[in-house]
Amino acid sequence: MRLPLSFFIGLRYHRAKNSNGFISFISASSTLGIVLGVAVLIIGLSVMNGFERELRDRFLAIVSHGELEAVNPPLSDHEQLLSSATNNSQVLGAAPYISFSALVQKGKIMKALALKGIDPELEKNVTNLHQYVGDDAWHALAENQAQLVLGAGIADLLGVSVGEQVTLLLPKANQQNRLSSPQRIRVKVVGLMNAGGQLDNQLAFINLAYAQKLMQWQEGVSGISLRVVDPLKADKVVRSVAKTYPQLVYIKSWIRQHGYLYQDIQLVRTIMYAIMLLIVAVASFNIVSTLILAVSEKRGDIAILKTMGASDASLLRSFVVYGSYNGVLGCAWGAVLGIAGSFGLPKLVGLIESLMGHTLLSADIYFIDFLPVKLIWTDVLAVVGAALLLSMLATIWPAWQATRVKPAQELG
Repeated sequence: MRLPLSFFIGLRYHRAKNSNGFISFISASSTLGIVLGVAVLIIGLSVMNGFERELRDRFLAIVSHGELEAVNPPLSDHEQLLSSATNNSQVLGAAPYISFSALVQKGKIMKALALKGIDPELEKNVTNLHQYVGDDAWHALAENQAQLVLGAGIADLLGVSVGEQVTLLLPKANQQNRLSSPQRIRVKVVGLMNAGGQLDNQLAFINLAYAQKLMQWQEGVSGISLRVVDPLKADKVVRSVAKTYPQLVYIKSWIRQHGYLYQDIQLVRTIMYAIMLLIVAVASFNIVSTLILAVSEKRGDIAILKTMGASDASLLRSFVVYGSYNGVLGCAWGAVLGIAGSFGLPKLVGLIESLMGHTLLSADIYFIDFLPVKLIWTDVLAVVGAALLLSMLATIWPAWQATRVKPAQELG
């Protein structure tokens, strides 16, 4: 394919060896800056996308989108509330639960946890908890027995395995004196919840009917949990369901309790995008220095081209091509390194963790204990497009300076 004259001149200038080594150094540094900026931005956005995916698919698979909990438990006529909730077009499912603040004990080791009594069949309408528990444990939890599904992190702390027994310390049912001794219940651990994160160190589950027996509530419950169509609108949907119920209830949603996780991810994504684009902008504006020096060095060539009939527009395009070459090259290599880094980063982090002997993301602090990555191609295109635009804009002013060269002054 025959290139236009301006492209040929621009590429020819770039391939030619510069007599000034300083120009070559600035040119290489601008290309390297764009490569690093684009690569790091792609990898960073991929990690943020991974955290957002895990928040939606893993964290919200265990935590219900919303809850309506009785102010003065038990909840009266919860079947009416369940029916009202399921009739709402924005609600995908609802399930009753009983919540406890409890201590679990094995030997001399004790751990505080959030204990929840659930109906395994109805719970499937609200969460995907069964996927992180296992079929055998899930079927065992359906029995009205003193059986417990324990978070894997709690089990590790206590040194408990499936089949062993632990002691639950619960507040006594209908107790008036809060200083009275708790009731001690021996339960069998029938399964472990292994979601790979913070929730493994906080949650445990028992059968709903057995929980009602402990609380002496017959058929009463603490509240109902909901799954909604759009998790980001959970607060509004839960509030609309609560308005149809006569008893006073607490309105809870994952946004109120854990919404900071989503907000932090979005904030870090925005800050990272801004910082990395500024780095790319700095690298792109190094092209300005390169072109200014190149124009100064090639003033004689420009004068000769003008005397041969080259138009100002043609010269402008030639030096835009000359300067943009670094941007295109930097964006191409940056995209390649960014994509490769996104796919290889989890393995690299795993290798570092194995060498260090501990995890970089502690399950005690973060909602997951591994580094997730999700590469979205539209992000790659947006980053590369923004970097290319900045690098091309940086060439316009120095290229325009080339059109102001006066042949009579240079060749006189």
